[in-house]
Amino acid sequence: MSEAQRHAAAVAFQHQHPLFIIGISTGISIVIVSIIVLVRWLMSMSAWPYHPRGAAGFLIDEAVRLGVIFVPWVFLGVFFKYYIYELHPELNTGTTWGAFAICAIAIRMLLRRLPAVKAMARHIDAARAQAKAAKLGVAP
Repeated sequence: MSEAQRHAAAVAFQHQHPLFIIGISTGISIVIVSIIVLVRWLMSMSAWPYHPRGAAGFLIDEAVRLGVIFVPWVFLGVFFKYYIYELHPELNTGTTWGAFAICAIAIRMLLRRLPAVKAMARHIDAARAQAKAAKLGVAP
């Protein structure tokens, strides 16, 4: 099978089963974000006692901080993919996906500046700084 035939088969599959493609990519995105949150939480185990709400609070702050940034991006991706795969397959080009990536990055940067997200980041950073100071034997 030639490269052109493989590409045509992939495009045909995307057009025939758009929800399957969207579901797979969304599921992969959610799994990746969950793994990132879990790894960040476990890597900060020494900071858990210094968080105002302990280990569970640290995990919640990590999950919400990253969730607020990634979940809207995932939903935008679902709608954008549905629009491309189901309604306008002719827009399935690198330029269109590049524009979407730029918009997604801009939205993530804006969401990161929300006051609630900043407060959670301050809790996490303060707990990490206290854990580092305790490890070095420096008074906080």
